[in-house]
Amino acid sequence: MAKTVGLAARLARTGMWAGATLGLSLTHCAPACADPSELPPLWAVSEIKIGALEHDTPGLWSGFSLERAAADANIEILFTPWARTFGGYLRPAIGATLNFNGDTSKAYADLRWEIEAPWGAFFAIGLGTAVHDGHLSADSPDHKALGAPVLFHPSAELGYRFENGLSVSFFADHLSNGFSRRYNEGMDTVGVRLGHRFGPLLARETDDGSTADFSGPYIGAVAGYQLGNADWLAFSGGATGNGFSWGGFAGYLWQSGRGVFGLEVDASPLKTSLMSGCIGPLILCRMDVEGVYSVRSRFGWVFGQVLLYGTAGLAIVPWDASAVSSITAKELGGVSSTNYGVAAGVGIEYKLVTHLGLRAEAMHYGLPGLDLIVPGMGPSSDHFESAAGRLGIIWSFN
Repeated sequence: MAKTVGLAARLARTGMWAGATLGLSLTHCAPACADPSELPPLWAVSEIKIGALEHDTPGLWSGFSLERAAADANIEILFTPWARTFGGYLRPAIGATLNFNGDTSKAYADLRWEIEAPWGAFFAIGLGTAVHDGHLSADSPDHKALGAPVLFHPSAELGYRFENGLSVSFFADHLSNGFSRRYNEGMDTVGVRLGHRFGPLLARETDDGSTADFSGPYIGAVAGYQLGNADWLAFSGGATGNGFSWGGFAGYLWQSGRGVFGLEVDASPLKTSLMSGCIGPLILCRMDVEGVYSVRSRFGWVFGQVLLYGTAGLAIVPWDASAVSSITAKELGGVSSTNYGVAAGVGIEYKLVTHLGLRAEAMHYGLPGLDLIVPGMGPSSDHFESAAGRLGIIWSFN
């Protein structure tokens, strides 16, 4: 089963782009609500899909291919819907992608949101975790360095379902650790799948009238504790720093029943300097971080006055990297850049009154940087990651 892990990661990106367009144009057909006595068990199998996926597809999220070209086998089981929201439904899925050349395979578990038009077209987007049997570090010239045994697994699918329950679709997925490890070369797979649904979808009704309204624009402020790490990949040197952090955020939420989706920007402008030895005691590598920022999507579920949510998007961090003489303090080489990576986290919000709420969240920001030229050693890529736990207050304008 370990071999089944390597394929599903590449499709997420391509499918999201195509599916977003489809989702806007669909005249949605949500699954029907049924009497509780008619509903299948939560973990009843609803649909099975099989497909062929291109292994380590170049030019997508991971940016390049390294492992041998191949057609991987994919099998996936989808379960009965858990709930309806935003015109579609949420349901879990498990699957595996097997490479027959002895390269990376994977197994995964996702939560999918799917919407289907009356005329048969459907779009699905999911997020979960995957395990794999690939390499963790850059110890092989023809294998991806994936960094961690358990990875993020976003996926997307665009297809057509016939009246007899059969479907054909374009599927893509991606594997990544979100730059939470030294190595994060990532892997993408893209291909075609055939599916068969065993019967009509029946979704549970989840809104009992006690759900708080979190929709609308909002602003807020946060404060907490932040851990930072700078790593220069060609050297053993690395630097860590931690301390108090603060910042602000703003966003907009849409709500459908208990489901919540939105967009948020956040800023933590606190400056940080991290320094470590590069070549013995003579040359230091230094990183001056000018603040941590992000643009993220949010998806959550409301329980009474409480919103539980996950969030993921683009991390934006400007920094200056330099090689400095430890004797003269003279800069021997440097590079400045605004770098982009991954921001991801989870949190909880509590609505105190109509417009005022509290937030607690944990966030991770991970980014690669540009090459730093170190005298006598040549170029070295740098890497920055930050983890923050913080509390905040929110003002909603709804």
